[in-house]
Formats: sequence, C-alpha cells, structure tokens
Amino acid sequence: MDLKCIFALFTLSVLPWSASAAPAAPKVVVKSEVASPVVLENTQDKNYLKISLVGYPLPQEKRSPINLALVIDRSTSMSGDRIENARKAAIAAVNMLNGNDTLSVVAYDSGVEVVIPATKVKDTKELINKINKSIEPRGMTALFAGVSKGIDQVSKHLDKEQVNRIVLLSDGQANVGPTSNSELAELAKLAAKKGIAITTIGIGDGYNEDLMTTIAGYSDGNHAFVEQSSDLEKTFAHEFNDAMSVVAQDVVVVIKTADKVTPVRLLGRDGSISGNTVTVKLNQLYSNQEKYVLLEVIPAKGSNAQSKPLADVNVRYANLITKQVDTFNEKVAVRYSQSAKDVSAAQVDEVLVESAIQKAAIENERAVELMDAGKMEEAKQVFSANAAALESLPVSAAPARQKAEASAQKNKDLMGKMESDSKESTRKAVKEQNYNIKTQKNQ
Repeated sequence: MDLKCIFALFTLSVLPWSASAAPAAPKVVVKSEVASPVVLENTQDKNYLKISLVGYPLPQEKRSPINLALVIDRSTSMSGDRIENARKAAIAAVNMLNGNDTLSVVAYDSGVEVVIPATKVKDTKELINKINKSIEPRGMTALFAGVSKGIDQVSKHLDKEQVNRIVLLSDGQANVGPTSNSELAELAKLAAKKGIAITTIGIGDGYNEDLMTTIAGYSDGNHAFVEQSSDLEKTFAHEFNDAMSVVAQDVVVVIKTADKVTPVRLLGRDGSISGNTVTVKLNQLYSNQEKYVLLEVIPAKGSNAQSKPLADVNVRYANLITKQVDTFNEKVAVRYSQSAKDVSAAQVDEVLVESAIQKAAIENERAVELMDAGKMEEAKQVFSANAAALESLPVSAAPARQKAEASAQKNKDLMGKMESDSKESTRKAVKEQNYNIKTQKNQ
C-alpha cells in the first residue's frame, strides 16, 4: 500500500473522532427533588417539591456584555465619607467594565441629572473625571426620578443578549416626587418587563429597607445593607462578579400538580398559583450558583407499594452562550409505603432543610412586625424558636446538617444584634437576610 492510501485511511479514521469530540453546548443543570419521595400510605402530610437550577461554568472571556446604569444618591445626607466612598465604588465599577459594556451614571438629589449618558466604556479616564466632578452632595432625595431615569438610560441600548442592570444606591428616605412602596414597585415591575434587574444598596441606618427590598424583589435584583460606607467598594465588586457571570435569562418554571395533589404555597420566591398550575419567573441565573423554586404540596392518598404522579415540571430559559431557548421537562412521582422506616430512610435531607430555612424567614418577617410594635422580647423569642427548630431537624446528611446549623446561627446572631445594635440597624439586617434567603443569594 502506498503512502497516499495510508494517509487517506488515517484521515478517514480521524475525522469522525474529531467530530464526536466536539464539546456539548453548555446548559443549566435542572433537578427536581421531593423532601419525602416515599409517603406513608393513606396519609396526606405536607411535602416539598424543589426545582433546582444551577448555572453552568462560564469562562470570563465568554461573558455577556453588561448594560449598566449606576443610580447614585447625592442628597445632603450623603456628605462626607459616604459620597467619597460612593465615588470610589462607581470608579471601581468603571474599571471592572470593558469596551463591550455600556455604562450610564445618574445622580439624584432634589432633581435628577444624567452625569454620563449611556455609552460604551472606551475612555475610562474621561468617565472617571465626570464622576469625580458631578457626584457632590446637595438637596433632597428624588429616588423615583433617579430610578426612572436609570431605566430610560438602560432602555436606550436594551438587548436580550446582554445583562441589563441598574445599581441603585441610597442612604435616605425618598422625599421628592412619588415616595410610596406601591409607586416604586410599579417602576420595578416596568423594569422587570424590559428584562432589567435593579440591585438596591442601602447605606447606614436612615434608608427605607422596605422600599429598597421591594424594588429589588419585583425586578429580581439583589439587595445589600451596607452599615459602613467604607464597605461600598467590596459590595460593588460582589455585585459585578454576579453581573459578569450571568448565563441565562428570562427563566420560567411551570409546575402542574397531578390529580388530587394540592399546591399549598411557594416558599421563598414569589409566583402565581392558579388551580393546579404554579408559575415562577426569574430574571437571570448565574454561573455555578444554585437558584430554586420550592413548592409546598399535599400529595394524593395512596396505598402500600403504589406509585402516583406528583407533578409535571417544565423549565425554559434563554441561554446567553448559545443564544437559544433551552427547555427541560420532567415528571415527578411519589411512592407509598406502609413502613414509617422506609419513609424516613428515603427522606431527602437537603430539601427538608431548605423548606425549614424558608419557613424561618417567614417567621422572621413576623419578628420585624413585633419590633415595629415595640415588642422586642417577643421578636427575640421568634429568632430563638427558629434557631431551636433548625437545630432539631431530623436530618443526618452532613451537608444538610451543616446548612441547618449555619442558619440557626444566623438567627442567634440576630438575637445578639438586637442586644448590641440599634433597632433600625437590626431591622435592616433582618430584611437583608430574609431577602437573600428568599432569592437564594450567597447560598
């Protein structure tokens, strides 16, 4: 056989291998789990269905462009270290972006000014000069106007294939223009419809945490309580690490419960329950981070050794790497047993712990109400009861046990904070912690 024939045979043998070795398109990992996949026969105890979504690894060079508006409070109360640290944080943000990203900077006081109209981040020196010259304290707090103008700026370059985000910074109460939670909520809903997430950052004890978490919640953004303005740069860095790791957007989770299965309530994320159909929407998913939908259900009754459907799960999302809409469908069932030992052995500890953590967060909202009513000791009792309940959960898996203990400690820390800090500071810490639990931030 001559060399040409040998080379031709070698080429034919290599080509199929090369084609088969092409990497698969990255996808979000979706998993459906039930706290009690085995149910005691002829009973109807509450159960928990968890739909977990974990973003795929994202190399930095493949991240999507960011379309960002910084909306900065420059009212008189921001004087001193706060305004200086706000400028430093804004400048740090400029330095983290590149020429593919779009930046706008809006400053608000008694009115609102577009310091930097939406533009590509090319001349960073010029952008930094504008920030240094324009972010000076004055006037009151026209927060509504600031957010509205931020939405306008991001909307000028709106693109579903990039990360569209507003970072709102404030240390005070909205006192110019619309100021109510409901009015700001409508603005946040408008942003969400456009695919814009609003992250809210509150500084010190004077801002309205109910308002700021409402804005973040309706747009599926983040929320942070910064007690010391010197921590602003660190908070901004954390926020930008998130923004630079978005892998999926426009996420919709639909759960249809089976016949005689009752969807009771969603724990954590808000959504809608209409008959047997549960719908939850998430603005975005991050690389290597888990977000989830957790549904409390009452299964149908069943007899020993029987298996019955619990729910159909459907997930769809826009994949920012492939530019395609990915879908996931799964049928979830439970099995019935006459043995309580079998039921206990099949328990999924992690789902049980997550449900307990979310229920503790609901209780902590009640603690906030007690604090507002001046019933501080009763509020402490709520935190104490949460810690005790989490520590006594019947779980054996080490990761689940550690998560339960960590959450119990956070409740104990809130009790300690009530002893050492002001009511305003404690209230803000509770609202921040609850928001992060609800949205699985830093979980």
